[in-house]
Amino acid sequence: MMPQQSMDRCEVSENYHHHSPGVQGSQRRLVSGLLLWVGLLTVSHVVSITLLVITRPHALPLPEIVSAPKPTADSSLSITLEPQRVPWQMLTFEPTSIDDNDVSVARSGIKWKTQSKANNFVSLKGGSLTINQDGCYFLYLQVTLETPEVSGQHIVRVNKPNSVLLEVRMNNTSLSTGFLGRAVDLAASDTLTVTVSPGARINTTYTATYLGIIGPKLYL
Repeated sequence: MMPQQSMDRCEVSENYHHHSPGVQGSQRRLVSGLLLWVGLLTVSHVVSITLLVITRPHALPLPEIVSAPKPTADSSLSITLEPQRVPWQMLTFEPTSIDDNDVSVARSGIKWKTQSKANNFVSLKGGSLTINQDGCYFLYLQVTLETPEVSGQHIVRVNKPNSVLLEVRMNNTSLSTGFLGRAVDLAASDTLTVTVSPGARINTTYTATYLGIIGPKLYL
């Protein structure tokens, strides 16, 4: 038995030495292929990075940021504001004393007075009102009677030459026109009168009887 086992080992050893050179050659070829593949991959990466750097657009320069100067203790901001001009002016008139507004005066025209100083678009002289410039005006009025002189209706009118601007009728029970208003075109030198017909005694309290005019303001 021993000689047979020795012979088998010899055959295995011979077979091993007979096939060993072929196995080693395959390993060498495999290693060489891997090295070649790694080399090509490295070269391709280098070429790609080089092209990327060459073809990359140049970055635009950032705009320069200019900061506003900080205010100092000596610097001051001065703003000049022009006074705003109001294009309209309002004047309010009230009747004169009751002695001057008897029945006959009320029939011909109520006499007026005012506390306003700036009345450049209306002149007040002797209780009469005269317009100083052409324009559109807003008139408002209220007339209240003390007692009716006759039974029936009373007619209150606001007149300019040859024209009636406002008219209202009131009976013995009301004794007041209430608030009246209207926009009218007036010319320079027009005179305004307020009449009561038939004549009656006027309540001269400024909250009971008044005349107001809103008109364009003159800047002299």
